[in-house]
Amino acid sequence: MPEEILLDVRDLEVSFATKEGELQAVRKISYTLKRGEVLGIVGESGSGKSVSAHCLLKLTPPGGEVKGGQILFEGRDIVKMSKKEIQRIRGNEIGIIFQDPMTSLDPLFTVEYQINESLRKHSSLNRKGRVARIIELLELVGINNPEKRMKQYPHEFSGGMRQRAMIAMALACSPKLLIADEPTTALDVTIQAQIIELLRELKDKLNMAIIFITHDLGVVSDICDKIIVMYAGQIIESGKKRQIFYHYEHPYTEGLLMSIPKIETDEYERLVPIKGNPPDMTRLPAGCPFAPRCGHAMQICVQQEPPCLDLGDGHTAACWLPVMAAKNQEG
Repeated sequence: MPEEILLDVRDLEVSFATKEGELQAVRKISYTLKRGEVLGIVGESGSGKSVSAHCLLKLTPPGGEVKGGQILFEGRDIVKMSKKEIQRIRGNEIGIIFQDPMTSLDPLFTVEYQINESLRKHSSLNRKGRVARIIELLELVGINNPEKRMKQYPHEFSGGMRQRAMIAMALACSPKLLIADEPTTALDVTIQAQIIELLRELKDKLNMAIIFITHDLGVVSDICDKIIVMYAGQIIESGKKRQIFYHYEHPYTEGLLMSIPKIETDEYERLVPIKGNPPDMTRLPAGCPFAPRCGHAMQICVQQEPPCLDLGDGHTAACWLPVMAAKNQEG
């Protein structure tokens, strides 16, 4: 697999103007993604996962504004691109699977028409070539009898088939990067497993990088190479999959892992929820944003925001606990 960097996000900041004041949805996040690599972005609703990913296509919701930072895609800064420039990338070099396949497909148009839209815009294929490509895509994502199915409307598809159709749309122009924004939401666990397996197979076949956004660490346990944990608009821990699952350093990461149901336990075991609620993003606390919910919080956690500590081998955590542990080892 080529090791060159495909995507380099540097100190990205996104804010929304609200009646209560400025809402800092994304606060100086940075990460890189190589070709063929799968990055998981995990966190509760409102942590900034989807907003940060939608910025990669300049699809910030109304009222949102990129306040700072860079999004370098193959060295080109997406933040500075014009509307015409970004339209050449959307659906062509970067594809996206939006949340909830039940509502993301237009009920007024056939599946063929909706997949054909990006092919008409970005490919040089004629009508016959586009139809052949649509059939090929539907077969690729595991939809049987594609010649018949592509003539149907979204309401004639099951939830799992709609999600597969969404993936086919995103893959129409063979993008270098696929953004999967909670692609398994509202699907039962059997279909979830099928969709994740499908994405894994497509990644290997096409050498495509994937950003997989979810609130459930259990969903990304198989497919991701590395994971970013977001909270209150920040990256509070990041690292390789094994580091996050077995050598986590942030209490919030621990809380997410503890809330995953375990099937291998012999005894009845209650799930351990994360107490409290996320902070008001218009009135962020002076210290660590997770401190009010953290069972390990110290006085410094409330008073001062923790630095992002490099734990080695690409593993980082923004928490005072590992900082204090490192100082004690030095002493």
